[in-house]
Amino acid sequence: MKPLGTLLRLAIVLAVVAALGLCLRRWVVGTVRVAGTSMQDTLVASDVALITRFDYRKGRGPSRGDVVQCVFPNRSDTYIKRVIGLPGETIRFTDGELTVNGYPVAEPYISSTTRDCEIRLGDGEYLVLGDNRADSYDSRMADMGLLGADAFLGRVRCIIWPPGRIGPVR
Repeated sequence: MKPLGTLLRLAIVLAVVAALGLCLRRWVVGTVRVAGTSMQDTLVASDVALITRFDYRKGRGPSRGDVVQCVFPNRSDTYIKRVIGLPGETIRFTDGELTVNGYPVAEPYISSTTRDCEIRLGDGEYLVLGDNRADSYDSRMADMGLLGADAFLGRVRCIIWPPGRIGPVR
C-alpha cells in the first residue's frame, strides 16, 4: 500500500508542476520563433525570442519603440512588429525620416525605409511596423491596419537562440 501512496503523491506533484508551467507560459512569459525578414536586422528568421506577457494588461498600451507580439484583426497568426505610433498622434514619413506630431524621431534599428506617407491615429489606435520597412506586412497595409490595445500579446525582451545572437532586443 505504501508504494501506491508514494505514486499518488508523485502524480499530484507532477500535475501541479505542469499546471504551474502552463500558467506561467500563458500569462507570464513565452517564446516565439521568428519567421520572415520583416524585423531584420533586429530579429532574423529562426531567432527564438523570450516574450513577457504581462506588460500590456489592465489597459496599459505599449510605448513607442517596443518590439511586440501582436495579432491583427481577422488574422489567426501572430506577428512581431515595432510600435511606431501611439493614440492621437500624427505620424509622417518624408524621405525615409520619421516625425511624430512634427518632431523628428530617430530610428537606429531600421534596415530599410518606407515611402512617404502620413497617418493620423485616433483614440486607442497604434501603428506597428517592421524594422525592414521594404519587406514588412504591417499596419500600412489596408487589410492589416491599425491596432487597438487588446491586440498586444506581449513584449519581445531578448533573443535566447541561437547562442551567437543571445541578448536583449532593442
